[in-house]
Amino acid sequence: MLRERLRGELVLPADPGYPLARQLQNTEYDTVTPHAIAYCETPQDVRTCVRHAKDSGLRVHVRGAGHSFNGWSTGEGLVIDLSRINRIEAGGPTVHLGAGAQSLDALDALRPQGRQIVTGTFPTVSAGGFLTGGGIGWQTRRFGIGSDRMVSARVVLADGRIVRCSADEEPDLFWALRGGGGGTFGIVTEFEVRPIHAPMMTGFETLWEYEDAVAVLAAWQAWCAEGPDELGSSLVVLPGMFGPAGKPVVKIWGVHLGPSGELAESLDQLSERAGAKPVSRVVGPRGRYADVMHEALCGSKTVQQCHRTGTNPVAQGHRHPYTRQSYRLTGRPATEPEAAALLDAWDPALDQERYLLCIAVGGAANRVGRTETAYVHRDAQFLIGYQIASRDPEPSAETAAALTTWAGNCTAALAPLASGSYINFPSSHVSEGWEADCFGENLSRLRQVKQDYDPGDFFRHAQSIGGRLPTTKAGS
Repeated sequence: MLRERLRGELVLPADPGYPLARQLQNTEYDTVTPHAIAYCETPQDVRTCVRHAKDSGLRVHVRGAGHSFNGWSTGEGLVIDLSRINRIEAGGPTVHLGAGAQSLDALDALRPQGRQIVTGTFPTVSAGGFLTGGGIGWQTRRFGIGSDRMVSARVVLADGRIVRCSADEEPDLFWALRGGGGGTFGIVTEFEVRPIHAPMMTGFETLWEYEDAVAVLAAWQAWCAEGPDELGSSLVVLPGMFGPAGKPVVKIWGVHLGPSGELAESLDQLSERAGAKPVSRVVGPRGRYADVMHEALCGSKTVQQCHRTGTNPVAQGHRHPYTRQSYRLTGRPATEPEAAALLDAWDPALDQERYLLCIAVGGAANRVGRTETAYVHRDAQFLIGYQIASRDPEPSAETAAALTTWAGNCTAALAPLASGSYINFPSSHVSEGWEADCFGENLSRLRQVKQDYDPGDFFRHAQSIGGRLPTTKAGS
């Protein structure tokens, strides 16, 4: 039996831990019933699962922390869970990360050493999916995308081999794993990355009235694009249920890696560009990298409390509801008329949980050639997207259709500005041309790597290279 051959744990439908084991970050996928969930603890466990699945004719679903928007890390086959392959070691000039290591744990573990890694903007995302898709966040403009700092990776292949890839070993596979997406070429169990020094930095948050949203959105994008690499920032438009006095609100927040005085001056410049003042402006104390990022991602929660609810006895981290979304990358700031069109698609009159999110990228990430790694988007300045939610895990057909229609309208609003799509932030509906949209001129090489390392398409999902599955999220 598979259970007896694993160092880790195999959870079957009859086991008491099954309801929790099958969960992803999104509650929508709680109804999916995997054949089993294997909590692997070693690369050998992963290899054992791969061989068992091949011998048994089972599909495999590769899961790190379960943040796949479209549920592609679960299904009716065998879920290979990497969350327990989570070691974080800093030895010599590099850091070794298990594929299941989550951002908040890495920040905490590396804190005493004065070194850190590039992370995203959600605390429980794991290294596996984050790095293989590229890896963007508030450090992107200063330090580049996460996968640009990858030195090597250990990978379990479809034929059961465990290989190390780097610039000198299996170089084509190494190239593909830096932006080609997870669950496609093999199962990465460990990454070796170049750390960043842990600079002092400052967190900030500003809130703006929705009446100023058009001017603020356009001004913020120009402010980011023209600003220093030391500025990492996001903008989100939230409905009245999350705003002061029940009104929609625009929130701009992030971090600044330079002196505090420079941040204050820069925030003043944003107000001048927008021709408006924020309702509130909070600038935190200048602090250590890990402390400022923890405050931004987890607030006052401890590391253990910040984990997703249910994953440890004190965990309080929230889960995401049933959602439909549309995301694109853009290569320049929006004009005010374009910003108005983006906000019209968000629809201020709609009484529904939803948001419009923008994350500033560019900077150091765009000083790498388009074909140097699989991540091709070296002209992108922003990731822009919309999400709409229902708190009912199984909404009615009418509700699901309305959410899908809204997301489709948002896709149309993004089209005039779009320069590509980011594989880690997929839209609910995946278009026919998604591969070219995500990978551009790197697509042909990625297809060759797929053919070389997984000719039977053993590792596949709806947005993997050469995948043979439907390209629309369930219910879309």
